[in-house]
Amino acid sequence: MAWTLTALAARAAGLVGLSERRPPEEPASTEGLFERAFQRAVDRAAAADAKALTVSRDQMGDDAAVLFRAVASGAPIPAVAALAAGWDGLGEATRRIVSHPAGDAEGPLAWAGVRARQVDQTTCGAATMGVMLMVGDPFVALWVATGRTLADYEPAEAMHAEAEGYEALTVEERWHALQHVIHAQTTASALGPVAWPRSLGTPPWKVDDSTRFAGLRFRGSLVDDSSPDALAPLLAHARRALGDGIPVPMFTAGDSSLGLDSVIPRHVVLLVGDTGDGFLVYEPGAGAVLPLADADLHPGAGRLPALGHWSRAAWLVLPVPRRA
Repeated sequence: MAWTLTALAARAAGLVGLSERRPPEEPASTEGLFERAFQRAVDRAAAADAKALTVSRDQMGDDAAVLFRAVASGAPIPAVAALAAGWDGLGEATRRIVSHPAGDAEGPLAWAGVRARQVDQTTCGAATMGVMLMVGDPFVALWVATGRTLADYEPAEAMHAEAEGYEALTVEERWHALQHVIHAQTTASALGPVAWPRSLGTPPWKVDDSTRFAGLRFRGSLVDDSSPDALAPLLAHARRALGDGIPVPMFTAGDSSLGLDSVIPRHVVLLVGDTGDGFLVYEPGAGAVLPLADADLHPGAGRLPALGHWSRAAWLVLPVPRRA
C-alpha cells in the first residue's frame, strides 16, 4: 500500500499510546463559542463597559454574531462599539464580506470581485490562515474589504502590512499583504533560531503556534487516513470544532506512489463546514469552497480538487479542548 510520512508517524505514535482519541461528549449548549466569549466579557466588565457591550449587541440586531466574534478577537470595547454604531452604514456588500468571509456555500470565494486565491505557490498556508483569521476577527475582514480601521484600533496584521510597506489601496492588495505578513510570521524562527525557507511554504508546526482565533490554543495532529479507526476521532474533533464555528486547517500530500517528494505535507486547505457525510473546504489554489466526502479520505481515492489536487490528508490543526 502506498504510504505517507505522516501516516507512518501516526502509526508509530499509536504504538506508544499517543494516538488521537475521540473528544469527550459534552452537554449540548444553545450558545456557541463566540456567544460564550461575549457573555464572559460582559460578566467581567465594569458596569459602563458591560452596558456598552449590550447596547452594541442590540444595535447589531440579526448580525449580533459578528459582534460576538469581534469581542472574542480581543479587540478593545471602543472598537467593538464603533463597529456596531457603523454597521448599517457599511453597505450590504461589505457587511457580507465581514459576516461571511469564508462564504456559506460551495463555489468561488470572492470579495468585491477578488478571488481569494493564494499569492503564489508558497502561500497556501498563509492564505488558509488568512481566511481563518478573517472568520475569527471581523476587524481584519473589514480591513481587507475596505482598508478601514475603527476607533484607532488596528489589527496587528494590518499594522505589520503597513510597517513592511505593502501596497494596501485595493481589496486585492490588502489580501495579498495579509498573506505576506502571515507567511513571514510562520516561517520566522521555525527551526529554533533559524528561519524556515519561505520557498518551502508553511511548516505545519508553525500553524499550531501562529493561528490567532478567539484566544484559543491549537495543536497539530498527524493523520493516518489508511486506518478508519485512526481517522474517525480526528474527523470527530474537526466536526466538533466546526460546530463551534472554528475552521480547521488541513495539510494534504501525495503518497509513495507519486514519489518520495510527495509523502510529506505539500499543501494546506481549510475545513469551513460540515455536510454530515463530508466537509466544505476552502482551497486557496482555486480560491473556492469545494466539497470533500468522508468516503474519499483513504488511500487510492486519487487526486481531489478539495485537497488542492493532492490525494491524501496528512495533518490537522485542531483546537485544544479547554480544561474544565
